[in-house]
Amino acid sequence: MWSYLPEYIFLLAPDLRILWHNHTLTLPEETAYCYEIIHGRQDPPAGCPAVRALEEERPVKAFMRAEGLDKDFYVSVVPIKKEDEVVALWHLAVEIPRDSSLEKDLLYHTYEIIGQLAAGLSHDIKNMLTAALGELQILSLLARDKPQLQRRYQKLTEILNKISFFAQKLCGLGNTRKEKELLNLSQVLKDLLPIIRALCPAHVKLKLEIEPAIGMIQFNRAMVEQIVLNIFLNALQAVQGKGKISIKTRQEEGFVVLTVEDDGVGIQSEVIKKIFDPYFTTKEEGSGLGLSMVKRFVEEAGGKIKVSSQEGVGSRFEVWFPTVK
Repeated sequence: MWSYLPEYIFLLAPDLRILWHNHTLTLPEETAYCYEIIHGRQDPPAGCPAVRALEEERPVKAFMRAEGLDKDFYVSVVPIKKEDEVVALWHLAVEIPRDSSLEKDLLYHTYEIIGQLAAGLSHDIKNMLTAALGELQILSLLARDKPQLQRRYQKLTEILNKISFFAQKLCGLGNTRKEKELLNLSQVLKDLLPIIRALCPAHVKLKLEIEPAIGMIQFNRAMVEQIVLNIFLNALQAVQGKGKISIKTRQEEGFVVLTVEDDGVGIQSEVIKKIFDPYFTTKEEGSGLGLSMVKRFVEEAGGKIKVSSQEGVGSRFEVWFPTVK
């Protein structure tokens, strides 16, 4: 499956040797290093995301010019750790079209969201895989034709189905090229709830008020999912691991409204005027494109977005989607 993906995916050793790759690249028979193939040089370039991920022991994202391939890439590198030591690196490179700054912005933010989700869900996926392996080990010890066997197989199937669901959702989030379709916003939100709940830390209370009988909207589903998750992730960061987040849907005349409210740190009055500006961010990491993209998606569809916030009290975001007449 990996071989058919358009992205370049590498598994790297800590010294940046290529251990595995999914594309048919011209690799020498002897040991090949990623910087030799990608950049056509004998050492890593300045600001190499793989070197940063190795040194800082955290996921790193960046734009890079690959001189060796004569292409521009959005690069995401995630360290693989064993007993608190980085033993390998997953290296994803997505080619960026050179003739479209809008395309670059959209791709950057799409993969930024996917990266945040992957990081947030990695703990839960690891726990589920550990549980699955434990069940397999127990199954191997059980004799055949015992009633417990079927129950354990059923439990294992449920665990693996959850993993499959998360993987499928993560793959679908970036597909913003699909045609618009008629959607029920409440149903889209319900479909996202397993991911939203998985992202919520134990000390964050999630309150849901989903109105099922609302009007239909015509939108690209992946874009709606990105809008919901982006606003939710902002709320999650605002509460800083402990607090309350409420997510609601309701019907208004000519619109269905998504409301995400938190009791987090709030937004300073001088900052709130800039939060929808492209590249504006108060975070140490991030493109500053999140809310800008949300605003663009919504307004291009004839909708609007409203925000109110009080520093030290919390924030409230409303996204108004126009309904189909």
